[in-house]
Amino acid sequence: MNWRNWCWFLLFLAACGEDPEPEIKQEEITIFFDSESKIEIKENDNTEIVIPIKISLSQEESIRVTYELIGQEVVSGSDFDLLSENPITIPAGSTQADVRIRINNNDIVQSEDRNIYLRFRAIDKDYVKTAIPKEVTISIEEDDCSLDTSDVSVWIGPLTIQSNNESLGGTGAENSNGLCSGTFNVKGKFVGNQNPESTLTVVLVQDSINPTKGTATISRAKLFDFTSQYEFEATGTYDETTKKITLNYSFFDLNNSTNNFADTAVIIAE
Repeated sequence: MNWRNWCWFLLFLAACGEDPEPEIKQEEITIFFDSESKIEIKENDNTEIVIPIKISLSQEESIRVTYELIGQEVVSGSDFDLLSENPITIPAGSTQADVRIRINNNDIVQSEDRNIYLRFRAIDKDYVKTAIPKEVTISIEEDDCSLDTSDVSVWIGPLTIQSNNESLGGTGAENSNGLCSGTFNVKGKFVGNQNPESTLTVVLVQDSINPTKGTATISRAKLFDFTSQYEFEATGTYDETTKKITLNYSFFDLNNSTNNFADTAVIIAE
């Protein structure tokens, strides 16, 4: 082999050498809260809130996530307890770690409902990008009433309505004004078992001297349904200790006043 052929042979060998290893780019992974963007809970509900943090694909190495819980008029340890670690770790091979929170019923009267905002703060892997939802709002419904508000919760639930020498079942329920309004709804048969049920709103006003007692009223309203010819109104007293509301009521027949009458009804919490 002459020198010229030898050079061509060496060049061929060099061309057949291994190509440089290509750069392998890390696949982009998304991270998000696997939850509704807003969670509503009553202050006296001590159910543990679990909010999963999820990634779109499990990894061969763990991912460390730092989050924050912030909000006006909200204090950790008073308004809520954080039950999970922060930072939290999504283990290698897994796609999830859970943030766990419990709301505290602290008996502190607040002027309005409060919000806790759960947000991502830092993630220790650059290739992990946040996705929606990346914030969760936890709304705490205030249920601490001021000291001068009647405790209507005594009559929320099963009731007995005594009227016309009858004892009939009824139900007390929170209305749209809330438990701290001093009002609630009663569904039952107020004027005898032979008549349909009605839902009436009872208003309690606390006595200035004895906070467990006060006056009770039902403003004049339709019985049975809104097209009825019959109406009902009542005034009386209540006692939280005995769980009784005593009402002196008037029944009105708009088409025949000779059917009008007055009587007494007692509403008793079971």
